[in-house]
Amino acid sequence: MKENHNIVQLPVRMDEYLMSLQSIPRIEVPVRMGILGCSGIVPRAVLEPSAHVSTIEIAGAVNRTYDKARQMADQYGIPTVYNSLDELLADEQLDAVYIGLGNRLHAPWIRRALAAGKHVLVEKPLCLDPAELDGLEETARRSGVHLTEGIMIAHHPWQQELRSCIQSGQYGELQRIQTRITIPARDGHAGNYRSQPQQGGGCFWDLGCYWLQFLQAVTGIEQAQFEGKSDFDGPNGCDWTFEAQARLQNGIIADAIFSFEQPYASRHILHFEHATLTINDFFRCNLGFYRIKFKVALLQNGAGTGEVHQHVFDPVNYYVNQLRFFSDVVRGQQTNLSFAESAERIRLLSSIYAAARKSMMMPEL
Repeated sequence: MKENHNIVQLPVRMDEYLMSLQSIPRIEVPVRMGILGCSGIVPRAVLEPSAHVSTIEIAGAVNRTYDKARQMADQYGIPTVYNSLDELLADEQLDAVYIGLGNRLHAPWIRRALAAGKHVLVEKPLCLDPAELDGLEETARRSGVHLTEGIMIAHHPWQQELRSCIQSGQYGELQRIQTRITIPARDGHAGNYRSQPQQGGGCFWDLGCYWLQFLQAVTGIEQAQFEGKSDFDGPNGCDWTFEAQARLQNGIIADAIFSFEQPYASRHILHFEHATLTINDFFRCNLGFYRIKFKVALLQNGAGTGEVHQHVFDPVNYYVNQLRFFSDVVRGQQTNLSFAESAERIRLLSSIYAAARKSMMMPEL
């Protein structure tokens, strides 16, 4: 049957969303931010987006290799390069820091930055060891500053719209969710933390956080049961493909595949009683200003009717939204993301990964 394609503009448009933020009274003094660690993600996550966020000023940078920081500063017009990470933290002119250091270094430098009175935006994951979570939360509370984990997909209204769609029951009960986040490793991630298990390497620690955040946002994961498995046959015993499943409290089954060796995909498929809703290439907005859309294929008696709706959002850049959100949090114009949800993701990543390791090592009966 020939498909009928109807374009439906979502009620939550990005221009309306931005206008709602602009209607809040604002303090127009920019947040002065320092860059702690000049890793490859820094230009895409902070330096390039900052050109679109007038309330953020990139005021300094530091890296363990001075020349790398100097080169980045020259390229992006950063006025100050520090000789050490501690020197940057001691600069009272800085309000906040972005931490782009290796995963193992996140927790100790978050604590030091918070103790120095700096607001912190840290690249995910918040930390690798769940035992470090209480100390991070306590240090942030005691220092009176904000700690935000950089999960860029959280800063777009499509997740809230999807949650509303599920709760409305307009397509019947949600029965199953299939997720695929597979990003082929460039050069096998040689010399990269992603190929080092002790540094949080492997595809699940790198990509699983986006799945867990998605489930938290659209269905909730209270009392969910999780399973995971991998052959751990990547470099240095890393998981190069990882399969996970969540049995949610309301009976929904959520399956996910993560991989550094399978063809590129970033996709959620939600199976309702009366429709199949697909969100394809949802990662694309981390590369620039792109559209997100839902494709909804209607069902009748379990079979497709040929009627397809497309729900379209205006083009956005995840990292611009994230940086704008962080500046609003620091300036008291926005409520921060939940630390409890970040902590829940870290604990789940750790427990699911550990269970998969243990299962792989157990001899078959």
